[in-house]
Amino acid sequence: MPDKRPGEDETQEVLQAEAEGMTHADMGLPPEEEVPPPAGETPVEDFLEETWLPSTVENRALECGSSHTWGPLTFQVESPYLGGWMNARRGEEKIRVKPRADAGPLTGLESHRLLPRLVYTGPEGVAIEAVEGEPVGRKLSLPEALGVVQPLAQLVYFLELKGLALVDLEPHSLRQTPQGLKLTLPPRLARLGEPAPQVWRQGYTPPEVLAEAPQSSKTGVYLLGALLFELLTGTALPVEGPSELLLSGIPLPGVPQALAQMLAPLPGRATPKEALALLKKLSRPSEVEVVLELGEATSVGLNPSRHYNQDAYAYRLERVQSEFGRTLLLRACVADGMGGMATGERASQAAVETFIGGNLPHPLDDPQAQSDWGVRLVWAANQAVLEALAGLDGGCTLSGVMLWGARYTVAHVGDTRVYLWRQGQLQQLTRDHSLVAALVSSHMITREEAMQHPDRNQVLRSLGNLRQPQEGYVETLEATTGQVSGVLEPGEALVLVSDGVWGEVNEAQMTEILSQAGSFQAAAEALVQQALAAGAPDNATALIVCRRASPI
Repeated sequence: MPDKRPGEDETQEVLQAEAEGMTHADMGLPPEEEVPPPAGETPVEDFLEETWLPSTVENRALECGSSHTWGPLTFQVESPYLGGWMNARRGEEKIRVKPRADAGPLTGLESHRLLPRLVYTGPEGVAIEAVEGEPVGRKLSLPEALGVVQPLAQLVYFLELKGLALVDLEPHSLRQTPQGLKLTLPPRLARLGEPAPQVWRQGYTPPEVLAEAPQSSKTGVYLLGALLFELLTGTALPVEGPSELLLSGIPLPGVPQALAQMLAPLPGRATPKEALALLKKLSRPSEVEVVLELGEATSVGLNPSRHYNQDAYAYRLERVQSEFGRTLLLRACVADGMGGMATGERASQAAVETFIGGNLPHPLDDPQAQSDWGVRLVWAANQAVLEALAGLDGGCTLSGVMLWGARYTVAHVGDTRVYLWRQGQLQQLTRDHSLVAALVSSHMITREEAMQHPDRNQVLRSLGNLRQPQEGYVETLEATTGQVSGVLEPGEALVLVSDGVWGEVNEAQMTEILSQAGSFQAAAEALVQQALAAGAPDNATALIVCRRASPI
């Protein structure tokens, strides 16, 4: 299905649902060996415990075997846990308690699937459910590490939507349970824009927290990067923080680049949503297995006065290497020239050559970036048309597609068309920028009448007509589907045709040809031949891009 573009009017509830959408694998990883603290060291009460703090920290306020009543909660203390928390029991229920603790912003978030449920919070302290599970190990494979960090990234994004920042968490409190990843201890939070509480945990505390600066949602992203580094390498970040040399020592393509963005100084650090996208890229296969089949055909037509084929088409297929692997990239377009003598041919040829040329932007793995690039390519083609005509009257229409892996976007001006061939049906992905299309949309004429209208070749938008880009002049996939991009599934095809084809071959005939042709090359030739059989008063061009149902 096409990727949905988040709109400005999208509700907070929808964003929160997106943040809650991750599923997790139960990995059952071995526990990490605890490291004893240096002799004589005692943690400062106002600071979170450092990573060397063992699980046997004693809390003098709650002695083992003692019974206590906090408001309606009566419990018996059993044994020490992590970070000043104690294992306790309320009847048959296992809980964990910490005296003189404050739940703070956690109140109201205890229903989140990663967080332990609050049992009690009051002036005496905090009690939470006792989550049981296998501790998350270290020196994990990349898929295993991502299975831990991605759910936490969803939590960081969820907290941002709630106006909160993740300031600190105990990495040894991560557990794999039958319900997925959970934290056995609540993390430390701060409200966005407010100074953070005093915190220091070796390898995990971001510089802005040490500086007690107003908190940003990016603080939690630093913690995600620090955790991913430790899960992969088995060691925490050094006290001085990450360095390019340190990150480059991780022999996993894409990981050093992602960590550099997650651990960067605050201004250049990834946002929670950008961190989610980075982790998603790392979790994809290094190369999407896409095999394409192309079909192409063109004809000058049968009009005795037409000596030039003013249609042009082009495509460019390449493998693009990025930090996240190799991806197949296709640019393809069809243009229909306008103007006397050879000016139309000159315009269309300049347009298609420019559309498939030029350097690649970064990153193209973002659907919006891919769509925006297509629009820029069309405006570059417009400039090429102006230069090719050198003041002569003329121009061209153009419809182009960009296929990145299996994801496609569209850029379009005029009345050439792009169709999606899916499950034996044609879906038009472009709108005609023509007079008869405007008459049809205003219900002044029918689609059938438009096919025979004397002004059916009169276009309202073309390249070579404007010298400066105009917002919305080049239409994208959103104009017809409401989506930034779509996914070309195996067996589906993008069909690009000039008006010399669709003007003579109706959609029912096109569907029959595509259904019966033995190959897409044969289909492209049959579409043009059908246009010729209908009289072909105009040039006729068809270009088909199909994703094969199976690799060759």
